[in-house]
Amino acid sequence: MTSVRNDIGESSSLEHYVATQANFASIISAAMSLAMIIALFGVVVLSSCYAEDGYRKILADLIAVQGSSAAGFILSGVALYLQCLNVDKTSRKLALAARVLATLLLLLSAGFLLQNLFGVKLLHAALPVLSMAGSAFGAEIHPLAAGCFLLTALILLLQELRIRGGHYPAEYLAFILIGLSAIPLVGYLYGISKLTFLRYSTGIPLLTALGFLVLGAALLMARPSHRLMSIIIGHAPGGNMLRRLLPSMLFLILLLNLLVAKGAERGLYSDQLMLPFLTLIDGALVVFVFWRFAGKLDREYGARMQSAAKLAEANSLLTAVSDSTREPIFVKNRQGLLVFANPALLQQVGKSWEEAMYRSSRELFAERDEADRIDEDDRRVMAHGLPETIEQTLHLQHGVFTYQSTRVPWFDKAGNVLGVIGISTDISERKRAEDSLREREAQLEKTVVERTALLRELTNHLETVREEEKRAIARELHDNMGASLTALSMHLESVYKILPEDEKWQERKPRMQGLMSSLVSTTRRIQTELRPNMLDLFGLKAAITEQLDDLAERTGMTCKASLPDEDVTIGHEMEIAIYRMLQEMLNNVTKHAKANQVDVILDVDEEQVSLTVRDNGVGIPQERQDNNKTYGLRGLRERATFFGGNVVIRSTPGNGSIISIRLPLAPVADV
Repeated sequence: MTSVRNDIGESSSLEHYVATQANFASIISAAMSLAMIIALFGVVVLSSCYAEDGYRKILADLIAVQGSSAAGFILSGVALYLQCLNVDKTSRKLALAARVLATLLLLLSAGFLLQNLFGVKLLHAALPVLSMAGSAFGAEIHPLAAGCFLLTALILLLQELRIRGGHYPAEYLAFILIGLSAIPLVGYLYGISKLTFLRYSTGIPLLTALGFLVLGAALLMARPSHRLMSIIIGHAPGGNMLRRLLPSMLFLILLLNLLVAKGAERGLYSDQLMLPFLTLIDGALVVFVFWRFAGKLDREYGARMQSAAKLAEANSLLTAVSDSTREPIFVKNRQGLLVFANPALLQQVGKSWEEAMYRSSRELFAERDEADRIDEDDRRVMAHGLPETIEQTLHLQHGVFTYQSTRVPWFDKAGNVLGVIGISTDISERKRAEDSLREREAQLEKTVVERTALLRELTNHLETVREEEKRAIARELHDNMGASLTALSMHLESVYKILPEDEKWQERKPRMQGLMSSLVSTTRRIQTELRPNMLDLFGLKAAITEQLDDLAERTGMTCKASLPDEDVTIGHEMEIAIYRMLQEMLNNVTKHAKANQVDVILDVDEEQVSLTVRDNGVGIPQERQDNNKTYGLRGLRERATFFGGNVVIRSTPGNGSIISIRLPLAPVADV
């Protein structure tokens, strides 16, 4: 796990890498700005060379910079600007243009150098325009300036060349360029003409020396990722020490040296003592500065050691947690490559850390569809910037497992998404238990459906048996009881004729006839309730009408019926059921509703039969509607459920009630 822990450090350093890249971009932008300033400086100098006499006095300092030097600054600035634009090396055109300008600068500077040192006038022979320009253009420049332009051209051409050990020759040449530009600057600072002329008839102008100094700094800044420049701008102790020590040390040395030189000029001491004074002062200054920064470095080192100890402790704790947990933990970068994995995840994919590090999902998982789904989930988490809990089933080397994975985006301090962090929990056992439970539930539902079908068949059989018994009893009443009552009535008529004319017998005769008529009527009513002949003979509409007529005759209520115009053909079993349910509803109205009006509505369409009974009575209380022990309403629901229908009760206390029964139409065998 040592490599895993190392990669934890590498992952945490990605944030530092992003910050460094942003710092590089700002330094390159600064280099581009300096390149533009150098090119514009050259353009202004060239313009001043051809200015009128009135302006030449104002532009005297610029005119001191020769036009040939201005042309070199223009070529250098434009070539450097193009190289900064093409820092990512994606444009061949920009690279070619920068190389062409650098090559032209190399040829011009070499020609000037040969001309000034050896008197070989190659440029005048090759470029007659220089001779035509004359002294205004200033074709002859100082050898030091020509050498600086030659170094600049070489730096531009060798900018990307890397030799063994990771060194870039262009960086060293840039430092040489800055050192050469410092020679005339020191001469101007101390008033030493030998440093500005260097045994040449004309000196190097101050602006030219400053231009080479700025140009050398810009050439270094153009490639901040190269070795020497990365040390200067880096966050390591060496870079911090250079940035803090070098400017202050140079400033103090320069200031003290100027004071010593002024003292010698004023006669405070002889010129012979100036060198020892400078040696003592510079030595003491170097010792003081280095001692001071050594103390700062020690304090920084101590602080870093404390931070490193805390980080090591936190890292050790994190490693202990990640190594000891059985839950797979992983970290991926924006490209979807694995940058951290704990042993549980490595065991899951069956690979060592060396085999798994910086691998994509397709390289870790055998099933391509599963790997693509994992990458899609990771991209969604990074795009939305919100955590997600995802359930995934994976086919691994040692079986099929289901994981519940919680994934969160990985942010840096600036809020940029660096990747995704995830922890997974093996829920395979729970999923198997859930699948088993669902299978049992399905089996139970199947059993319930089968038992319900059996109960319905049994209920249907019992209902059929009950109807058959009612039919048999009704037939017995009609065939035996009815015939007996008819014969008895005929015999009584014969008896009436032979009764004596006694008043006593004459009074009993009407009573006997009334009792016989009542008995016949009761027998017929019982027979009708047991098996309605009207339903068997004329159908459901006639049977409903007969029921309402009988109810109106017995109770005096106003009964209205709304029936279909066409004949109702819904099957004999459903007709009997609707007839019995209507009987039950009308009995409830008679017993409990205290109504004086009842309406019956029968509606039949292609899909269902609807029977509605509406009264204007006292209504049905809610507790009675919900009471399953009420046999009348429970019987309605049971009959409706048997046919796959339902019963809807709407009632407001004091405003009557509406009971609707809806039965779906289905092929039903007649009994």
